Amino acid sequence: MHFTSQAPLLAWRLFRVRADAHGPVLASPMIHDPDPPPWEHATYSAACIEEAHPAPAAGCRCGIYAAVEGTLDSLPGYLLDNAHDEDPWAYAEVACTGRVFVDMRGVRAERAEVVRIALAEELWPDGDALAEAKRALAKRYGVPVGGLTAAPEWLTRNLPGETPIRADGRHGPPPDDAVLDLDSLQL
Repeated sequence: MHFTSQAPLLAWRLFRVRADAHGPVLASPMIHDPDPPPWEHATYSAACIEEAHPAPAAGCRCGIYAAVEGTLDSLPGYLLDNAHDEDPWAYAEVACTGRVFVDMRGVRAERAEVVRIALAEELWPDGDALAEAKRALAKRYGVPVGGLTAAPEWLTRNLPGETPIRADGRHGPPPDDAVLDLDSLQL
């Protein structure tokens, strides 16, 4: 599908909140790199690091990953996959534009712009550090920054340590009998 900046697909992403020379910055948690590239600005464009084609592309894993209600991708599952990472995590709502793939596992987009940020407040050492992180992230990205109460319930209901990631307790690809109803996603 194709989404314009006037009518983007709103989805949610998982980030780690890391530090750079200018303060806290959002970074992708699943890039297997000792120093994952940060999202220095609110808008990010995808690039395929394996092939010379525009991202996202059919038959490739490239693109900006996110989830919408009704898809079975478990963003909290990524937290289990990189539990060794001690940087605090956050969800961000992103406006996906350009070429966008939507399937059972979620969204892969050509471009995404951060719309709002929801911090996992309990991961910050104290109230002052949390307040400073909220202030700095809001200034850097020009968006509202709140706690997990700003994220939708469908996204936060399966946080690690609360309920299973999926009803069958497994992670990874959706079950073979899963069905995606694009009409129910109000795309």
